[in-house]
Amino acid sequence: MILLGLLLVFGLAGLALVAFMDNDGLFSTSVGAVEMFGYQADLSVGEVFLIGAGAGALVLVGLFMLFGGAGRRARRRMASRRELQAQRAENLDLKRKHDSIATELAAQRAAEAGAADAEREIEAERAARDAKLAREAKLDREAEIEAEERLSTR
Repeated sequence: MILLGLLLVFGLAGLALVAFMDNDGLFSTSVGAVEMFGYQADLSVGEVFLIGAGAGALVLVGLFMLFGGAGRRARRRMASRRELQAQRAENLDLKRKHDSIATELAAQRAAEAGAADAEREIEAERAARDAKLAREAKLDREAEIEAEERLSTR
């Protein structure tokens, strides 16, 4: 749209310039023969004025098209930037949530590992106590056996 507007503006400006340069008698009733793009026309001052007014109107239409296209493009850019900022903010928020969840998970795993370690320590203490009790029981049985042997030998 912008390119079409520029082409229209430049084309009409060139057309108006050619019509002005070919007009020898500005204030006479007959302008004379005007040649544009291989065509020759015998124009009066009024006709040249109307052609100029039409060219000016078309220049204005071209400018409206030019600025309208530029404005639309600027609005699209602004909307795109806002969307990009929103996506970046959302990504940052998601990253923060991910980091907090990862931290919580690491803490939970550490607590579970700590609980597992504590449970292993308790199991190890039980096993050590059971082993100690088993040794003491074995020593007590051996002591009883020795005591019975001493009594039986007498």
